[in-house]
Amino acid sequence: MDAQLFDVTPAAILGRDQSLLTSGRLDNQASCWAAISALIDSVQPKATSVVVLFDHEEVGSSSATGAAGPLLEHTLERIASANKTERVGFLEALANSNCISADNAHALHHNYPERHDQAHAPIINMGPALKLNSNQRYATSSTSRAIFVRACETAKVAHQVFVSRNDMTCGTTIGPITATRLGIDTVDVGIPQLSMHSAREVCGVKDLLSMQRVLKSYLTN
Repeated sequence: MDAQLFDVTPAAILGRDQSLLTSGRLDNQASCWAAISALIDSVQPKATSVVVLFDHEEVGSSSATGAAGPLLEHTLERIASANKTERVGFLEALANSNCISADNAHALHHNYPERHDQAHAPIINMGPALKLNSNQRYATSSTSRAIFVRACETAKVAHQVFVSRNDMTCGTTIGPITATRLGIDTVDVGIPQLSMHSAREVCGVKDLLSMQRVLKSYLTN
């Protein structure tokens, strides 16, 4: 049965300076909000802009509506077909495209600082984190990284770099799945948060707004 328990407590602003947001399912509805609102706010984008919100990311993405399924590929091909683009042209468009995979990052926790590499530990309200992993747990490449950094600079938003300690298990995102299926250069990013996958998660208000500004810059420019 498709029945699940979930927290019904509304989201709230926390902290002496009102700088924190607490809510259920911030991972990854925070990125969903940032992407959709950025798409709505982007003015005359120079290319076809698409936002895709997949199901089943936390259980492996292997479903008809998950990232490992054909949904995005088929949708993009239908868009190309509607524009009278032949198959070769569609493949060329994929090769010339780029993608931002936005999924929240584990912020530095003051009770567990040893869990992070101190030189690459995301701090809440210090900007979106750009994720790197040489084992391709994140899809970031040198070119996709440059595109994201340029979007940050255009939006006048600071960013951070997140690299997992090599003796700690590294999570992954749907970024590598999308890059592998479609051959699109992809960058993995996310806003830092605490208590990931708990009933109540915590992130920075400034980071959430900054991510929206960066995605708007990316889609517009």
